[in-house]
Amino acid sequence: MYRNFGKRFLDIFISFCGIVVLLIPMGIIAIVINRYSKGGALFKQERLGKNKKIFTIYKFRTMIPNAYVLGGTNTYKNDSRITKAGAFLRKTSLDELPQLFNILKGEMSIVGPRPILEEEEAEVSRPELYQERFQIRPGLFCTVDVDLRAAADRTTQFKMDKEYYEKVSLLLDCHVFLGVLKTVISGNNVYKEKNGD
Repeated sequence: MYRNFGKRFLDIFISFCGIVVLLIPMGIIAIVINRYSKGGALFKQERLGKNKKIFTIYKFRTMIPNAYVLGGTNTYKNDSRITKAGAFLRKTSLDELPQLFNILKGEMSIVGPRPILEEEEAEVSRPELYQERFQIRPGLFCTVDVDLRAAADRTTQFKMDKEYYEKVSLLLDCHVFLGVLKTVISGNNVYKEKNGD
């Protein structure tokens, strides 16, 4: 019941309320981004959604324009491409707030596997073992965020995503939501570690 109906109902309710409450703060964030860095406030990128349907994800821009062209998709601590405002937004996960609109549109969920780039699936050994992760909407928060966050490798992420799919429930979603808030407050594992660090 929850998987098929309750989860989507909560997604709509929470994302709508979140947008109403956070609309002014999001506007302020957009102004700050535009004030101190050229290139617009929003970052848009194509990701794999439910059933591998491609959709456009929204984030607040935290890097200089054309950052991925200059240095690839991975980011690290003290990455020169990250703006001063962007470093704060990443640490607090405030850069993810525009995804409330993705959730309201039905492209994402509050909790679910994080949406990945199409090419990132190739980083996983035997990805066919974890295709269940694509059978539910990707999430703003996921189980890997509770402890590992960006420190997790792609295979670990996929394994945890599959486990989430198999065990999805209201209780688990509440646990993930509260756990991620704790991790964000601690500021741990915001970036991947470079080899040798």
